[in-house]
Amino acid sequence: MIQKTALHNFTTCVTPAPKGMLLVLHPPLRVQHGRLMWDAQACNGLEQWADNFGSIVVAAPAIPEAIAERDKTIVWRDTATLQDLERFQFVQLPWAYSLPEFFRTYNATRKLFAELIGQCQYLQFAIGGLVGDWAAIAALEAQRQGRNYAIHADRVEHQVVLQVAKKAQLKSRLVANIRSPLMAQLEKCVIKRASLGLWHGQDCYTAYSPLCLNSHVVHDVHTKVNDAIAPAALAAKVKAALSDPVLRICYAGRISAMKAPLEWVRALGVARDLGVNLQAIWFGNGDLIEEMSALISALNLDSCVELYGLERDRGRLLQKIREAHLMPFTHITPESPRCLIESLVSGTPIVGYESQYVEELTENYGGGAFVPVHGWQPLGELIAALYHDRSRLAQLIQEAGTNGARFNDEAVFRERSQLIRRHLAH
Repeated sequence: MIQKTALHNFTTCVTPAPKGMLLVLHPPLRVQHGRLMWDAQACNGLEQWADNFGSIVVAAPAIPEAIAERDKTIVWRDTATLQDLERFQFVQLPWAYSLPEFFRTYNATRKLFAELIGQCQYLQFAIGGLVGDWAAIAALEAQRQGRNYAIHADRVEHQVVLQVAKKAQLKSRLVANIRSPLMAQLEKCVIKRASLGLWHGQDCYTAYSPLCLNSHVVHDVHTKVNDAIAPAALAAKVKAALSDPVLRICYAGRISAMKAPLEWVRALGVARDLGVNLQAIWFGNGDLIEEMSALISALNLDSCVELYGLERDRGRLLQKIREAHLMPFTHITPESPRCLIESLVSGTPIVGYESQYVEELTENYGGGAFVPVHGWQPLGELIAALYHDRSRLAQLIQEAGTNGARFNDEAVFRERSQLIRRHLAH
């Protein structure tokens, strides 16, 4: 049975909302000890949407508690702490990532979307999957009703599935080879009929814009204006980088195949062997943490590389990023990680694997340097070159701080809201 949950009392009905926006999203809702919880960054975005559209209806899958307990990568926030609670309604969708559960709940969920779509003035669906991708199903229902809608994506999901499976076991590779073209077909079906495509990063734009005539590159940012490194602090950081004997390195993200954490460790090993006195820290958790830890020990990097775990205090995390000289990254899939924008905001250059996303982030203002994907050896050499060429390092830090000053949640959500109003009005 589908549980439709209002914010305050978890009643079994959704109050009609003749105005505002319907968002169908992937970050899961969690009911814990009678409280409705959601991803902390998603909550910040929700407040920004409400500032622009007034009332918001959010539909997202309800994560089973056993799975939520095991997932150490999400920072949960009590939705009761959202500003102006009356602006929000939450609808829990089935956790339907298996075919039997998806088919069992499909008709009822489709009927629910028919009701919600009729209640809201603006529609935005964040697609990304196949079985259990309720955002895509909501888009199909919007098509049936002849409604305009926006599609949002922050990674090219059908390509991600293939790339992540490349080094997996044979069964996983075969499944990925079956899923990927089906996902691509579903994406095409919902994007071609969309009135607006909002693509986070250039990789998504390149993949999806041919399917949607009205496409725009956007940035999904949750940093505030005052999170940007202050000019005086940036100047001090640039000056200190010229002589600091230790190169401070950080990264923040999941320890998963998409991030190629083992290649990240190997790159640091190369840099260390080339004479770099480094101290590196990875903030995050994930299923490859044991393999990553074992490789750190095998390369004798235990004294200079720390796996910190998940940092739940966002202010402390941003402070640690500001203190770093570099954020190396080894992303191997076409995604648009927010941590790279947060690094630029902090005046910390991004160095890692090339992609259209990072090229677009830095093409006008700088603040980054890149090597080919899977090029962990040249990445280590690049880190070493910057350690030994302090004037270049200082220049990249200055560029990163200048570049990052343009990114804040208020500005980017206002831009997206203007696009939605312009193209989805009916």
